[in-house]
Amino acid sequence: MILLNTLFTLPTPLHTRKANPTKAISASHQALRRCVCYDLHKQLIPYQEAWSWQKSIVRTRHSLLGQDEDHSDVVVVLQHPPVFTLGTGSSEEYLNFDVKNPPYAIHRTERGGEVTYHGPGQLVMYPIVNLRYHKMDLNWYLRSLEEVIIRVLSSTFSIKASRIEGLTGVWEIRRLLQ
Repeated sequence: MILLNTLFTLPTPLHTRKANPTKAISASHQALRRCVCYDLHKQLIPYQEAWSWQKSIVRTRHSLLGQDEDHSDVVVVLQHPPVFTLGTGSSEEYLNFDVKNPPYAIHRTERGGEVTYHGPGQLVMYPIVNLRYHKMDLNWYLRSLEEVIIRVLSSTFSIKASRIEGLTGVWEIRRLLQ
């Protein structure tokens, strides 16, 4: 595992905490806001292993909340062996194969969305963000995630990516045109 030296500043200023709207986030938190990137992009990490690691990071960060030490956001960059993930509201009808005899592993996840395929050559970025330090708005959150991913792809991997109007996600235009 490589911890990149790259720290990204966040795209918008900090806001008050949701749990106590009268208490502003301290200046020390503002000075310490950063995003740490774990670069595992050359490795194939099984989905279940990556998911367990993410939950471990979240548990650790959650334990720091009472000490007011939860200062950095995290993004994990990796690839998976072939796997299908199904969000909480997804339907197996979108799988075009017999689920009793799948071509690859299938995992139900706690995220939203439908069926997603992950496989070798596809960079997957998992953000771990404490939204108490940000705006509590889904559209803002998704656009901010896209912006961070665009910045990571550009500065770390020299990949030019952008948004496509009307779609959620980040796209490498060159590959879409092929």
